Amino acid sequence: MCEESACLVPPLETAQNGPTEQMSTGGSAGCNSVAGEALVGFHEDALSQANVGKAQLLLTMVLGLAIAADCSEVAILGYILPAAELQLCIDDHRKGWLVSITLLALAIGSIAWGILGDRVGRRRALVSSLIVAALFSAVATVMPTYGTFMTARFCSGVGIAGAVPLTFSYLAETCPRATRTRYTGLLHSFWPLGALLTSTIAHLTLPTEGADVVLDNREHWSSWHRFLIANILPTISCIVGLIWTSESPRYLLEASREVEALEVYQRLHRLNKSRTQYGLTELELPGRSAYRDRPASPGRNAVRSWIDTVCDAFRRISSPAHFRTTALLALLHLLLGFVYMGISSYSSAMIKDMNDQEYNAMRKYIVHASYVDRVFDATIENIEYRDSLFKNVTFKNLELRHVEFVNCVFDEAEFTNVKSSITYFLNTTVRDSRFVDTDLSDHHFVDCMMINNTFLSLISDCTVDFDYNIYLEDLYRETIAWAGPMLPSLLILGFLLEITLRPPIVVTLLLLSSISSIGIFFQYRFSFILLTEALVKVFLMCAINTLTMVIIEGYPCHLRCTAHGVMRCLFHLASLCAIPMYTAMVQTVLLVPAVLTVVLTFGAALLATRIQDNSKVLL
Repeated sequence: MCEESACLVPPLETAQNGPTEQMSTGGSAGCNSVAGEALVGFHEDALSQANVGKAQLLLTMVLGLAIAADCSEVAILGYILPAAELQLCIDDHRKGWLVSITLLALAIGSIAWGILGDRVGRRRALVSSLIVAALFSAVATVMPTYGTFMTARFCSGVGIAGAVPLTFSYLAETCPRATRTRYTGLLHSFWPLGALLTSTIAHLTLPTEGADVVLDNREHWSSWHRFLIANILPTISCIVGLIWTSESPRYLLEASREVEALEVYQRLHRLNKSRTQYGLTELELPGRSAYRDRPASPGRNAVRSWIDTVCDAFRRISSPAHFRTTALLALLHLLLGFVYMGISSYSSAMIKDMNDQEYNAMRKYIVHASYVDRVFDATIENIEYRDSLFKNVTFKNLELRHVEFVNCVFDEAEFTNVKSSITYFLNTTVRDSRFVDTDLSDHHFVDCMMINNTFLSLISDCTVDFDYNIYLEDLYRETIAWAGPMLPSLLILGFLLEITLRPPIVVTLLLLSSISSIGIFFQYRFSFILLTEALVKVFLMCAINTLTMVIIEGYPCHLRCTAHGVMRCLFHLASLCAIPMYTAMVQTVLLVPAVLTVVLTFGAALLATRIQDNSKVLL
């Protein structure tokens, strides 16, 4: 058994056998090399004799936990933002950056881990990425400030970003050609399962009312910290499961570790409990001419070596043999990432806007009222007082939610143990009044005349006005609406891809997504929003699953993870751009986002017709 650190895979261009870029392992290649045919032929024969069954299923379950953790990395943001806003005192702009920094980290990590997966092995790179993700996810739970929390979340995102580009190649290279889409479909179904798991944990641990969030954040270890800890469990479980798994046998062959590869095949055979004896021995291993030379040890300048490695990876996937495939898949991932995250952001923003409009429509207006020697001790919500007098009144042990005092007069009033949410005093006179244990501060009094007032023991010095209307229940329902049907759809698609070609499936799914996008124009009700979002996201994710197989089958072994990492990077960068654009469209007519989404998905469908089918290619 050779040391893994000594078995880095070199560029094919440096192999002694001459240029072998056009291997039969990649569908974008033009001609085959004898060496490539020997490796892929032996690999497929070895997998066929090992059979399919328990080994592949267990590996799928273990790797699926990493996919679930990848989905959770983004899904948890919607649940923790209200509590994080309150505890870390972050405004809407900073909340946006919390989402952006996560997507940026996923983009950077996808490329880095993809390249490492081709250099040091799928399993080794995946374990490293998950350890980074678990470590910094745990660190994020104890970070006391916005800056440190953002840094920990960024590092966590970089770590978990390796899940998608590594796991799919890892699993596909352990399955025979005839059944690989079945297991990759099962693997991809863990992505919506991760969203459902995150939503379930949030429902069990997080408060759903804004007032409860305020009370919960007074605790030293609040619910959202426990929620973050609970969401690390899939990552840790995957790390533990990977202890008992073997490296991808196809990678081992590519790395000239043929004896280890044979041991993996034999282990797969034992786990699948095949009745026949495994027929391949060391005598049947490909001759030495089939393998490539190992690279020289890297120089002492690690930074320079890594830069050269990244540049070399980009040069190889954009070489003439792969340029057409790379350019086409890059455009498709940009479009799908933009639309997928766009429809998610737009639907969430529409639901919030619809709820806000309904809430504001119920607002009460009280004009020219006079309150003298009155005690207010119950929550006041969604009321506007205008031109009213409050003399010798007491507000105690209550909450002011979405309350405005416009052109009012407070004379000898007392506010004791009062908490506020979106409450303001506008053009109001306040004199000889006391504020004890309240969160009312200068920014709540706009153009007011303040005369001889006393402020004692402020609850918080944070100037961010926390909105108690957090609508977490709607987020639960939204997640279930799209993740529920997505899970069986991906499972069914895996079996469908075994008997059909890739391009027609991608084109059909994108056309269905384009047709479903017309529903955006009719989003006048909550149910219509959920239905449109669910349809578009399910079709898009099924198309992404099919494109994942196109990537795996379209690139040779030594470029497979790199290419997938680059595509995932573009997907996340497009998602990053889509959020502000689609969120801004909430304030426009429904025709604008509907037309944009229809055009983009239809354009993606047209591009998909140019995809080359490599479903018969051996890995």
